[in-house]
Amino acid sequence: MQRRVRGGLAVAGLLTAMISFASPAQAAMSPQDFRSEVVSRTNAERAKVGCPALNRNGSLDNAAQGHAADMANRNYFSHNSLDGRTPWDRIAQAGYPSNSGRGENIAASQTTPASVVSTWMNSAGHRANILNCSFRSIGVGYGYNSNATWDHYWVQDFGTV
Repeated sequence: MQRRVRGGLAVAGLLTAMISFASPAQAAMSPQDFRSEVVSRTNAERAKVGCPALNRNGSLDNAAQGHAADMANRNYFSHNSLDGRTPWDRIAQAGYPSNSGRGENIAASQTTPASVVSTWMNSAGHRANILNCSFRSIGVGYGYNSNATWDHYWVQDFGTV
């Protein structure tokens, strides 16, 4: 049996339980609150290096939320949807301008906005997206399914308009 555990490590032949407890305030947060906090934490990281704050974009939010929910509901973890759509396909289908620069970060198993942004900041490729000062807009998705392999699924979609 392989199970993906927090931080993206694969453990073969072992059942590894990793328990994270959210604070009472986090336990009362809605998925929308989680998404807003990811934006706030992402913008705080950008401010440290002089990048402008990202603005929420409805099209990017819809693309990100749709993909996070799809991964949670259909129990997979990939930039490409099970139907073969790429992040760029989903973002364009959501109505975001196709002639703009775009990027995507995904993560799974992190239980809080703080832990997912920390995970992304400790990964060179994800960090590069967060700190790309040419990005001006962001959409965030969060999906949860206790019956899925990783339970929590996160998506950040970035754009230059």
